Amino acid sequence: MFSGTYRFRIDAKGRLAIPVRFRGDLPVGSHISIGPETALAIYPPDEWSRLGQQLPAPLSATPEERSLTRVLNSLAIPAEFDAQGRVTLSQEQRRWAGIEPNSTVAVIGAGSVVEIWPEARWDSYQSEALGSFTETVNKVIRRE
Repeated sequence: MFSGTYRFRIDAKGRLAIPVRFRGDLPVGSHISIGPETALAIYPPDEWSRLGQQLPAPLSATPEERSLTRVLNSLAIPAEFDAQGRVTLSQEQRRWAGIEPNSTVAVIGAGSVVEIWPEARWDSYQSEALGSFTETVNKVIRRE
């Protein structure tokens, strides 16, 4: 399970350092693609495979399922780490997520995936989520 928040600068080539704490749980077969709230996500192999198994073949899929399959896969690339522990985000991924060259991003542990957010958007999202934390807990956590 991934947890924690780290801030790193994206270089001009789109390379991003991934925290050492996360790298061990992101083996070969991990993929970087899109996630909810216009964040990028790094999916470990088991999570990526699980997603693929949940999506039906195009001919039996609903229009929404086909759309999800297309955008998820069209913006996916293997998460390949260089010697410094960096991954390269594609230009399409950075454009979609609003990540500018030489900007700072928040790399967050989000349970089964690692998410990558433009720093200002993460700060805004987190502030709002923290402001309604108790309400959300009461809605999400089932009381028995």
